[in-house]
Amino acid sequence: MPEGLEYMLQNVKDYMLNAIDTKDFMLREMAMYFAQNQGKMLRPRLTLFCGLIENPENVDMDELYRAAAGVEILHMSALVHDDILDEGEIRRGKPSINALYGRDKALLLGDYFYALMVEGEIKQQRQAFDFTTSVKDYMVRITYKTASLTSLSCFAGACTGKLPDDKVKLLVKMGQDLGKAYQIRDDIMDFMGDEQHLKKPASDLDQGTITLPMILLLKMTKPQNPHAIFSYIKNGQLRDGNWTAENEICVAQLKKAAVNKAAQYCNRFLTRCIKYLDNFPSCKIKENMAETIENIYIDT
Repeated sequence: MPEGLEYMLQNVKDYMLNAIDTKDFMLREMAMYFAQNQGKMLRPRLTLFCGLIENPENVDMDELYRAAAGVEILHMSALVHDDILDEGEIRRGKPSINALYGRDKALLLGDYFYALMVEGEIKQQRQAFDFTTSVKDYMVRITYKTASLTSLSCFAGACTGKLPDDKVKLLVKMGQDLGKAYQIRDDIMDFMGDEQHLKKPASDLDQGTITLPMILLLKMTKPQNPHAIFSYIKNGQLRDGNWTAENEICVAQLKKAAVNKAAQYCNRFLTRCIKYLDNFPSCKIKENMAETIENIYIDT
């Protein structure tokens, strides 16, 4: 059994860095810069957890480290493309690849992307400033864009750990629900302008991305002019001359209610994740996995 989670994550990071073997100096410099600026590495954690949740003594750790590293490299690619599309200047408190090297070079670094994730990004672009976007539309979008990679992380670990098919399916479902919850949590922070806890400055509103809190707010207010509501959330003021101070107070209160309701969606997905874990025997890995999930819960 490995020495602990941090030890395992360091091995995953080593595999990632060793995989960067391009002879192109500029591409290597960009890749190393990005690879060394990773956050909590949620997806590799999931791969490790799912690979070790049953019979860990039978797992080929080198194979599991490679799987976790592959998942994170794919995620890094998605982040580079995300920054290009959003024209993001900051990533985890440091200049983004896009800001440092320019769009064209950033494209070279993030040039591979799974088809499902690309489709999710396309759906997001098409739904920009579309105030008729429904909760269902939003869930489909984040399933493609975010949940597909978290479920892949779980699938990679479970398959490497040679779990039976029924257990693999449970962990894939858990990964999909966890990905949805994680995205909703990020969208709530963006909606509230909570840049302290975001990996990059809030940009969804600038890009016209209609996320779950905004969808719920529009359902509550049923405004004749949704652009006015959007402007208020984005800029802190209502530009429509027909709106009064009382209207602003009302919308501000409804904003809090929309956030609370969005948080309930997030927490329901997380509760389902914990229930999936009930199908596995008690062990330290399962405890770590549950703790990771519980840390995403939002107080309501």
